[in-house]
Amino acid sequence: MTGTALPSASATTPAQSLATAGVPAPKIAPPETATGAVVETALTEALPVPDMVFGGSMLVLVIMFHAFWIRLITSSFLKRSRGEGAHNGLWRADLLFAATVVALLSLHMAEIFVWTVGLVGGNIVDSWAKASYFAANCYTALGEPFSLPHAWRLLPPIIAISGIFTFAWTASVLVNFVARYNDLRAETLARREKALEGAKQSVAQRP
Repeated sequence: MTGTALPSASATTPAQSLATAGVPAPKIAPPETATGAVVETALTEALPVPDMVFGGSMLVLVIMFHAFWIRLITSSFLKRSRGEGAHNGLWRADLLFAATVVALLSLHMAEIFVWTVGLVGGNIVDSWAKASYFAANCYTALGEPFSLPHAWRLLPPIIAISGIFTFAWTASVLVNFVARYNDLRAETLARREKALEGAKQSVAQRP
């Protein structure tokens, strides 16, 4: 009796088995395509697009906003410090310097508000109070008081970078303001002493 040869189980590949069952075989991507997909996924995880686009745009907006107003504040301070009214008394120089410092402080508060509008307008934080608290903490580099959704995880460092830039800019300008303020006080004192000497000479010259 002649035996019938049975097909070996190892002779059938998984793809042939799927084709026999009527199921299309899965497509295997070439190694180059698979590597590109892995690199693209890694870049997306490391540099998420929403953070970079939204945060970068807001960063540029805040820097340009700061540049516009710091120029106006500087021009106003220099113009007023050169006027005759600023030399009429030491209190005028003190008042001018104090008003300039308040203007700089108000500028930074306004920039925190700009970030707050961005957080609320972008539906990143759901309330104005939480958004302003979050923006203030990140802007001053104190750290994020609570965590944002995973898609916005790079936004707190970007807010901190904007604060570092603007605070450094303000500090450099403030150094010049302090130097000009000291010069203004010295000029006022010199004018006062000169006026007193002139008054003494006029009294001494009287018959």
